[in-house]
This record gives sequence, C-alpha cells and structure tokens, in this order.
Amino acid sequence: MADKLKRQALLLYVFKGRQREQLLINSIILYAINKWNMLHHLCLVAFFLILALETRNSVRSCRRLERNFGWFNLVWANYSDKRFKKTFRMSRETFRFILGQIEHRLVRKTITEEPISPACRLAIGLYRFSRGDYFYTIAEMTGLGVSTVCTIVNEVAVAIVNNMWEQSVNRYMPKCEEDFKSKILDMDELWQFPFCWSAIDGCHIPIRCPPGGVEARKEYHNFKNFYSVVAMALVDSHYRFIWVSCGFPGNSHDSIILQSTQLWKDITENDLVPTIGQEVSKSVIIQPLILGDSAFPLCPWMMKPYTDATLTVQERYINYRLSRARMITEGR
Repeated sequence: MADKLKRQALLLYVFKGRQREQLLINSIILYAINKWNMLHHLCLVAFFLILALETRNSVRSCRRLERNFGWFNLVWANYSDKRFKKTFRMSRETFRFILGQIEHRLVRKTITEEPISPACRLAIGLYRFSRGDYFYTIAEMTGLGVSTVCTIVNEVAVAIVNNMWEQSVNRYMPKCEEDFKSKILDMDELWQFPFCWSAIDGCHIPIRCPPGGVEARKEYHNFKNFYSVVAMALVDSHYRFIWVSCGFPGNSHDSIILQSTQLWKDITENDLVPTIGQEVSKSVIIQPLILGDSAFPLCPWMMKPYTDATLTVQERYINYRLSRARMITEGR
C-alpha cells in the first residue's frame, strides 16, 4: 500500500513538472511572436519614413535609370564656334535662329519627370542630320532611349519643314520676270556663267531597305551599293535651296526623276520660266538656263557638260566654266 502511494505521488510530480515545462515553452514562443511582430511593425514604420523623406524633394519617375542631360550642356558651354559648326554644320547664330522658329513646336510638358528642352531636342535632330550616326549611338551619347531619339529626330524634321519651308525655300524661288533677271545677274557676277539662274543636282539619302521583297531591294539599291531615296534640288548662286523634291527610289536615274517632277511640267508646259532670251547671234537666242551634270537631259533651258571622249579646247573650257558654276550644288 505504501509503495502504491509512493508511485502515485511520483507520477503526480512528473505530470506537474511536464505541465510547468509546457507552460515555459508556451511563454517563450509567445514572447518570440510578440517580439517578431514588434520588429515587423518597426521595420514598416522605418520604411515609410525613409520613403517619405526620399519623395519629399524628388520628382516621381517611371524610369529605372536617370536621364543624362550633360551632353548638350557640355556642347553648348565648352565647344568653340569652330567645333560647334563642325559638329552641327551650322553656326551658333543659325542654331539660335532655327530654335526661335520652331521652339513652340518642340516644347513638352510632363508630370512624372523633367522634360527634354527644345534646344536639346533640336541639337539631337541636327546631329542626326549632319553626322548620320545610328540612333543607338546618339542614345548612348545623350543618355536617352533609342525610341526617344528616333521620335525627337522625326519631330524636329517635321517642325523644320512645316515652319521654315516657306521662308527658307519657297521665298527664293523666282516668281516673276524681275526675279529671274535678278537670279541671272547674281549667277553672272558671282560665278561668271551667263544667263543661268540656278543649278540642279541629286543626293542619295541612306535608308533601310523598305518592305517589298526582291522588288524593293532592286528598286532602292543604288549604284553606290546601299539603299537610298533621292533628294533633288535647285540651288541659286547664294547656295540657297529654291526647290526640292525627295522620295524617289535610289535606283532611279536623275533624268527620269526630273522628268517625273512638277518642276519639269511647270517649265515645259506651264511656262514657269518667262520668255526672256539673250541673243548671241542672229539665229541663236539663249533661254534662262539651269545647270546640271551629264546625267540630266539636254534641253533648251538646261545646260549639261560635253561628254565626248575627245574634247576641243573650247569644249573643255565650257565644261570647266559649267562645272565651276555648278559647284553651288556641291556646297549644300
């Protein structure tokens, strides 16, 4: 009987010990949970405080990387006038003039980030036009995206054409007899070629091969071994564009391009050039002339050089004078 009581007392003692142990474990777990919850709340509070401090004086941006506007600031502040003109193929005064004409078309207002200034947009567009670098190269140089640079170049081109075409090109195209006489006099005084009012030439503008398969590759692949469209222009004695046509495929001949333009139709059918002629002999009357290279057709109103293999002294002299006057197109 005594042994049984002792055994029951021992079991009761062990049971109570296990209860105390379980209570201790539960207390430790509860303490750890409370401590973790407190630490979690403190971390959240600290995170929101840091976020509030960072966003108080900064502009919200959707970009992973910050834009770098240092390129244009460096060019404008540190480039000499000679280097600036070599980079953009125009002086600072001309840059300011163009910016004044199209600035209202290049202004952008954004909420999430600082917009690109109109001057920087114009500089990117002119750099592309003058240097012909890849969009990726310009993007790496300016710290912008490739698509952003492409969009800026297109916007600058459209703004220049829409806002400056009339005053920079059309205004110099002669409209009446007095205008033609003035052009002829300038060409004679500056380039010593008589009774000529302008010169014409074409230029290949490189492009990517447009869609269209074999036909497009053949049509736009020029003799210089790249894909292009042709820009053809009339230039006066002061190196000013007075007429431009652009968009013909690079494989097109200059003669075919000219005969497909409205200029050809205006001269041959609509009497664009007035009937003022210079009599050089009793039976020869020279009309106002346009100078072109050997690719253009020979017309009463267009002069081209002699192309024979063997030329006389007089013919070589005429070719020299014509080429000298026609260099106004090469200067553009």
